[in-house]
Amino acid sequence: MSKIDRDVIRHLERLARIDLGPDEVEPITEQLNRIVALVERLRGVEVEGVAPTRAMSHGDATDGLRDDIVTPPLDRGTVLEQAPDASGEFFRVPRVISRGEES
Repeated sequence: MSKIDRDVIRHLERLARIDLGPDEVEPITEQLNRIVALVERLRGVEVEGVAPTRAMSHGDATDGLRDDIVTPPLDRGTVLEQAPDASGEFFRVPRVISRGEES
């Protein structure tokens, strides 16, 4: 059984570029360990000879697709007026990718 520990959480923090507080590490570790345990239990389920299921609902099951209908685009001016921070014809957003620094 795979075990999620502090080293794995630290690695995931770097990959996701997040910083977890000390009070967040233990609950997340427990949640991830429960998820891994569930996946491992599912791996043990015998499915040989079981036909794939397209939908889990009974009756008129649909595949969730909708018709592709062309609609008019949104008005740029109206959208930019409603934006929390706009500059000219662009949205301004906080930087999410560093400038080459490794975390």
